[in-house]
Amino acid sequence: MTEFEIPAGLEELDLTPPEEWRSQHLRYKLWPHELWPPLLRPCRVSVLIVTDSGGSFGTSSFGLKALIDALKIPPGPWVRFEITTANRRTDPTADVQGFTFDGANLGDYDEIWLFGVERSFSSPLSEQELRALSEFMDGGGGVFATGDHEDLGVAMCGSVPRVRSMRKWHWPNPGPNGEPVAPPVGGPDRLDTLREGPSSGFDFDDQSDVVPQNISPRMYPGWSFPWKYLWRFHPHPLLCGPHGVIRVLPDHPHEGECYVPPDLTASFSFDGYTIEEYPALAGTRLAPEVIATSTIIGGRASTDVKGPVTPRSFGAIGAWDGHRVSRGRVVVDATWHHFFNINLVGDAGSPDPLKQIGFLASPAGVAAYEEVKSYYRNIAVWLARPQRHVCMRWRALWACRWNHRLVMDLRPHYLERGIRELELHELIRIGDAARDVLGRLASQCQVHIWFLDITKAMLRRPWPLLEPLVDPWWPFPPEPEPGPDPVPWLHANMLVDAALGGALYALGAEFREPSRDFIDKADDFDFEGLVRPGVQVAAREVRRAMERSRQGGDELARSLGEEGEQGDYS
Repeated sequence: MTEFEIPAGLEELDLTPPEEWRSQHLRYKLWPHELWPPLLRPCRVSVLIVTDSGGSFGTSSFGLKALIDALKIPPGPWVRFEITTANRRTDPTADVQGFTFDGANLGDYDEIWLFGVERSFSSPLSEQELRALSEFMDGGGGVFATGDHEDLGVAMCGSVPRVRSMRKWHWPNPGPNGEPVAPPVGGPDRLDTLREGPSSGFDFDDQSDVVPQNISPRMYPGWSFPWKYLWRFHPHPLLCGPHGVIRVLPDHPHEGECYVPPDLTASFSFDGYTIEEYPALAGTRLAPEVIATSTIIGGRASTDVKGPVTPRSFGAIGAWDGHRVSRGRVVVDATWHHFFNINLVGDAGSPDPLKQIGFLASPAGVAAYEEVKSYYRNIAVWLARPQRHVCMRWRALWACRWNHRLVMDLRPHYLERGIRELELHELIRIGDAARDVLGRLASQCQVHIWFLDITKAMLRRPWPLLEPLVDPWWPFPPEPEPGPDPVPWLHANMLVDAALGGALYALGAEFREPSRDFIDKADDFDFEGLVRPGVQVAAREVRRAMERSRQGGDELARSLGEEGEQGDYS
């Protein structure tokens, strides 16, 4: 028998096919409660995607079917995206045709995605529609918006507060409120991110090959411990994927541009409703950010598509964290070509067979495509209303509690004696284990956000002091220079890890076994009230550690002082 022959009788063993084992991961994301009964149903985040004439939700080149397919597979078992599609014109691929924002109950949705295609000669949004969108945003609803070069998309997006000033929409003249002119479709000043594909030279349909553009994410500084006073950098949560920092997007020969507006003081009134564009946080207006830049590569020949181009960088993605000021979040992107089928799964009309299937043409292309899809899912998570984030956080923590590692690592004698007996080393040990488990359910950035949110919810009084120390995305960060005393920073990070350990022990104490009664109880349980005693124990233990550290430091300082006084300096 050769090594390639199947032994006789192997079929009688009733082995599970490899593809069925691989499908278990997808089933775990979509139906965790069916695959493993102790888990809860995922949180539902409702997404409304709107386009207009020129866009669709089918498989055409300017369709969004690939995006919708990506969003149907969630990032983890803690969330599901419910998608409604709408077109402002006639579109058989949309769930709703002839859509208007004032004709729908926007409160039914957590977030709205705007793919504007129509130019300035099309009908803009009415005062009533702008009021409906403004109230939606001020009420916590998230908004994503994108167009393309020149004034593509301005009809639907160019007057929406925050959206109108985070991305350039107007062309060939500035906007009515002084908004800057958008980049052109041609000439050396176009924003061309094409990368040369497998064939030599630059062709228009290189946007449909397997080679993406590389982007430069903004990296946010934060303190890293346990025992070193080091500076660590994090991407924005939108660009934090399962395998690390997301650094690729589809390429295109003429993109739009995202930017930070110089004036943050504008307010607008629509149909009797006034919206303040950028409210203040701690006395300073909260500005949007450019969280990633694209790079234009020069050296083009006159025979290349569109000819020579001026090399430079420009804003590819912008974000505004409205949750910090009790508003909805906003994300803008330089172009819908980062989302349309033609840039993802190929151009059906291309003469090149490989460009007919886009990123699917090679393993490297598939890997890049997975990174791009992670960006889409991050948008859907990040834009969700605050109450949905609460739900996602507790679903993830509940899944963590029943992970096999935590089931084995939670020590029974602490559960039996009561969590008041917990010690700092044990809290940190479980917090570290939980960090690893949660890191397999979501990106490292999302896990860090959950840590911060748990600490914030449980320790509201000290949180204003802790937040600038432990939140790398705090909008007013300290300068990246070590201060004279690292101890407060050390214990701030220690507290976050210990708080997670306390939360897991509190869950374990309340839910010892995965019985059906417990699961039914957990689905609507007050998780915040449940885990608070565990987090309070963590705060107590960290305080004790700080007191011991201070006492030890004082004693060492006295000893050094006495030694110095007795020294011979002659």
